[in-house]
Amino acid sequence: MDFLKKGENTLIKSIKKSSKSLLALSMIMFLSACGNDASSENKVDTGNTQLVSATVIDDINASTMLAYVKGAIDSNATNAFAYKAVKITYNTVNEDDTPVVASGLLVIPTATDAYQAYRASQGLSPFSVSMICENHGTIFADSDAPTKQEIANGKPDYATAVLMTGYAGFASIDPDYIGFGESKGTVHPYIIKKASARASLDMIKASMKYMEDNGIALNHQLYISGYSEGGYIAMATAQKVEDELSSVNLMGVAPMAGPYNVKDLADIEIDETRTMVYPAFLADLAYSYDHYYGDVNMSEIANSAITFPQFQLAFNGDYDTVAIHTILGLADPANNDYGFYTHKAFELFSTDFINDYQNNANSPVKIRFEENNLDNWVPRSKMNLIQCIDDEIIPFSESQNTYNKFLANGVDVTLTAIPTAMLSQQQDATHPFVHANCGATAYGAAVKWFAAIRNGDI
Repeated sequence: MDFLKKGENTLIKSIKKSSKSLLALSMIMFLSACGNDASSENKVDTGNTQLVSATVIDDINASTMLAYVKGAIDSNATNAFAYKAVKITYNTVNEDDTPVVASGLLVIPTATDAYQAYRASQGLSPFSVSMICENHGTIFADSDAPTKQEIANGKPDYATAVLMTGYAGFASIDPDYIGFGESKGTVHPYIIKKASARASLDMIKASMKYMEDNGIALNHQLYISGYSEGGYIAMATAQKVEDELSSVNLMGVAPMAGPYNVKDLADIEIDETRTMVYPAFLADLAYSYDHYYGDVNMSEIANSAITFPQFQLAFNGDYDTVAIHTILGLADPANNDYGFYTHKAFELFSTDFINDYQNNANSPVKIRFEENNLDNWVPRSKMNLIQCIDDEIIPFSESQNTYNKFLANGVDVTLTAIPTAMLSQQQDATHPFVHANCGATAYGAAVKWFAAIRNGDI
């Protein structure tokens, strides 16, 4: 399995590098959708405290983008948008209430004169910009952060931004997350709703400030998406936006394959006999909760064979999945053990902790997981839960159960269940996880849905 020998984070990289699989999505309604985005008269008060700096990374004209779009997404495309990628640094607040200067990628579309003329010929208002706050899946290496990817590649190669901005004409707002990009060195608050939502909300505010200061015609429509960890953050951010940014028009939220009920998922994983599919996720969760919660102690959680300095090294932003497994003693690449499906939960967690978690209703860790659940509120905005049915990392029940709860509470919610047979990337030796392979198809479904809302079709 060569992909494992390279030590790549296969989940996020397969999503970001599978742009060509988007050909199979046949999203032919984008151009008509871009023709009817309804403007809002609301003027969002973005404030002036979030934005710290802005640096243009890429500025690519529409004709060049059209070539990228034809090669990566839709060979029949006749229109694309100019693509301006900007690194945004901004002020936010971490889980422990300490100030953090974080970063993210803002990609802004510009319509061509020909497209503006087409709109005028159809009696439509001039093109204005709707926004998608896109929250990426779990990463461990800082080099995988959106700003780092865009800078390193020197071209519009951040797949979701090419799809959302170059093709569909949305501004793509992509937080790096606390702990990556400008804030590398800070422990990433992994699956912690308050800090995650605050960082994405402040990135939205900073991005809007930059666009307004630079004369971008915003219509103040906001959409929110995210996959895996990003699905969790998308839902947390939606709640934060509804509570604190009421003057923006939150049009639709598409969380994809996220752990919306953290405790339910932990109840499955924290089991002595459980074979861990992807130990790095669980280890990162333990490390993050130990750091941000005083009543969660790594010395009580972790197997005594794994020292705290090993966790610090593993999650310092320099290593990817297989290297992390190796550092924690949960992989032996020389013997073709890369840590996937090969180790039991008791090799990461102490037996005493597992027993206490399973039998003690007042377990501090269990209580913290419950605090971070996201299926216990009532969204006011349209919600589309998107996930592959055969996801082996995040059980489909996470989406199904959340959908059932929302539906019972009168939420305008859709459940988009994707059969594995629909995926353009099927499982094989180099793409073994449905969770990762589903990413491109899920994003296509999300942006189709956003475009239909923008077009007034939903």
